[in-house]
Amino acid sequence: MKTRMLWLSVLMSALLWSIMPFSPLAEAGDYPDRPITLMTAFNPGGGSDVSHRIIEKYAKDLIPQPFVIIYKPGAGGEFGWTELANAKPDGYYIGGIDLPHIVLQPMVRKKGQPGYQTEQLLPICGLVRDPNVVIVHKDSKWKTLKELMDYVRANPGKVTAATVGKFTGDHIFLMQFEFATGLKFVQVPYSGGGKAIPALMGKQVDCYFGSFNSYFRMESGRALGVATTERYDLDPNIPTLKEQGVDVLTIKRRGLAAPPNTPMERIKYLEERMRKMAEIPGYQEAVKKVGLSPSFLTAEEFAAYIKGEKAKAKEILTKIGFFKK
Repeated sequence: MKTRMLWLSVLMSALLWSIMPFSPLAEAGDYPDRPITLMTAFNPGGGSDVSHRIIEKYAKDLIPQPFVIIYKPGAGGEFGWTELANAKPDGYYIGGIDLPHIVLQPMVRKKGQPGYQTEQLLPICGLVRDPNVVIVHKDSKWKTLKELMDYVRANPGKVTAATVGKFTGDHIFLMQFEFATGLKFVQVPYSGGGKAIPALMGKQVDCYFGSFNSYFRMESGRALGVATTERYDLDPNIPTLKEQGVDVLTIKRRGLAAPPNTPMERIKYLEERMRKMAEIPGYQEAVKKVGLSPSFLTAEEFAAYIKGEKAKAKEILTKIGFFKK
C-alpha cells in the first residue's frame, strides 16, 4: 500500500511539473540570490566611482544582495562599456554609464574597429546630473575666464588642458569651447577624474575641462565658469560661461545599464529599487555633498534621453567640423 501511494505521489508531481509553464528564471530562485557586480568604467576616485559608492551604501536596505564594485578603466570608459555589452545578460552584471560619452564613442569610432554600440547598453535608470566647468589651480595666475582666454589667445597651443579620455563629455566640452572662442589648447587625456584631479592639483596641467563633481571635491581648485544656462545651485558663486560671452552648454548625466537581452523583469526590479533609493533624503544629501544633482529617470525616460543625446552629439560634432555637413 505504501509503495503504491509513493508511486502515485511521484506520478502526480511529474504531471504537475509537466503542465507548469517553464521559466529559466524560476530555476535560479528569487532574483537576486547572489551579489550583483557594478562595473565602473573609470579609475577609483572619479565622479562615477563616487556615485557608485553612494549607491552601494543606500541600496543595501532595498536589495537583499550587495553590489560589488569593480573597475574597468581605459579609453575614456570604452573598455568597460564594451565588456558590459558582452557580459552575461542575467542581471548579475550591470554598469554605470556616462553621457554624452556612450553616444560619442561609437559615433566617432573608425569603421570595423571593435567596441560597443550605444544601443547595446540596456538602460536601467538615470540617477544624477553633473555640469561641466573650466577649472584652474587656486594659485593659478588666471583669476577669471577672461584672463585665461586672453593668455591662450596670445599663446595658442601652449596651455595644457586635462580631460577625462578622448571623445567623452570632457573632450566634447573642450572642443565646443575651442570652437566657440577660436582658442586652441593642448589636450591631455586621463583615464578618469581620479587621475585628472591630482594632475591639476600637482600643476602638471594648466587647467581642467571637467565635471563640477571633480571641482567640488578639490581642495585647491578654482572654477572659472560653469556650462549651465543659469548659475548652478550647488555653487551659485561660479559665473556661467554664457554670461562671460561663451555660448557653451553641456551637462553630463550618469545612470545604470545592463547587457543586451537582460530579462526585462530584472531590469524592472532594479529600476524600481533605484527609484526608491533616489527618494531617500539621506541619499539625496549624500549625492549633493559630492557635487552631484540627484535626478532620477526611469528606464524608458533614460532611453529617450540617450536617443536625444545621440542626435544632439551628431549635431555638435557636425557644427564644429568633425563630420562633414
